[in-house]
Amino acid sequence: MKSVKFFLAATAVLLAASCGRGELGEGGLVTFDYSQMTEGQDTLVFSDLAAEPEFIALDSDTLDAFTAAKVLITENYLVKDAQAILSKAPVRVFDRHTGRFICNVGHLGRGPGEYLNSSQTFVDEDGGRVWIMDAADRIKTYDLTSGKYLGTVPLAYKPMDEFGAGSASFMVDGRAGTLTVMAVPYEEDACPAIAWCQDLSGKILWEIPEAGRQRTRTPSNTLVGTSFNIDGALDVSFESSGNWPDTLYVLEGDVLRPVFTVNTRSLKSGSSLKSTLLPGKVLSVLTEMQEYMPRIIIGVPVANVLTDLKSGKSVSYPTEILNDFLGGYQGDNSIQCGYLVQSIPAEEFLEAAPEALEQGTLTGSAARQVRAILSSLQPTDNDVLMLARLKK
Repeated sequence: MKSVKFFLAATAVLLAASCGRGELGEGGLVTFDYSQMTEGQDTLVFSDLAAEPEFIALDSDTLDAFTAAKVLITENYLVKDAQAILSKAPVRVFDRHTGRFICNVGHLGRGPGEYLNSSQTFVDEDGGRVWIMDAADRIKTYDLTSGKYLGTVPLAYKPMDEFGAGSASFMVDGRAGTLTVMAVPYEEDACPAIAWCQDLSGKILWEIPEAGRQRTRTPSNTLVGTSFNIDGALDVSFESSGNWPDTLYVLEGDVLRPVFTVNTRSLKSGSSLKSTLLPGKVLSVLTEMQEYMPRIIIGVPVANVLTDLKSGKSVSYPTEILNDFLGGYQGDNSIQCGYLVQSIPAEEFLEAAPEALEQGTLTGSAARQVRAILSSLQPTDNDVLMLARLKK
């Protein structure tokens, strides 16, 4: 028999502020207020957020190993996601310890078992599977080490899909044989739940009614963001275009609660905040609308904002986060699966790594890994990944 659970209103969370929050911190719902934000004295650096890094040189022996994509991390595997905006390549699996390319997961295309891109990929190492939600919110499953297509999981409810972008997030418990889904709630869609848990045949085990979260309009181009930075929880942020910043939620078991939201009245018109949940903190990118050319206005990142979930204090920093482990190297980075991740082109690594060793910013096992990589790395080789576990 399925059970119906209820959405925790913000007031209820505030009353429960004294309850333990584990990795989320001790507070209840935190509201970001631009007028209360203070300015940090220094640039934000990797060691502010993460512990000692590890370095992995990705396989250069096969063309399939070369791809630009977000990296998902498990104990023994690295999985590069399939995001059409970055590259036309399928999901790819690598050995976590050696960087060896293992397989492509399925194929790109419109045929049975194929996908054009992944709106979300989930890796279940215990069950030996990769789960891919395509642009039509269908969840397909593949073998982790061969990439073989195993079938499509029937969803109990159909999330509403807008503009070919995924409007739901999910996680899988392979041992329990369950799939938990959280979907964007719209005013007039057919999905009655904002979140539910089902078995792999589509039978609902519990659900949280959509009515628990009101919307005054049907949003356009709303995307779901999930970082998987909190063990055993599904963190979800609803990201809408324009000046409609939304709340960051955490689904733990069958309880959904808001963790971080924005006082929109304190923001400049058109500004937005894109947020990622970290253990005990929220890292946000503050974007403001600026006139790029006459009558052409674009969103421009103006600051990184770090909010402590225990104290509620927010501090702004410059938009660039420096890799102080690698001597202040500047480059794109991402945060997911409990790690701060940076993919460094071989040519740039060959320049930055020796300088970091000389400066002494790399020590211990990280220094040994870097020396081993430098002994054979060529400028035309694949990227070197840096993984640094987020601080609790």
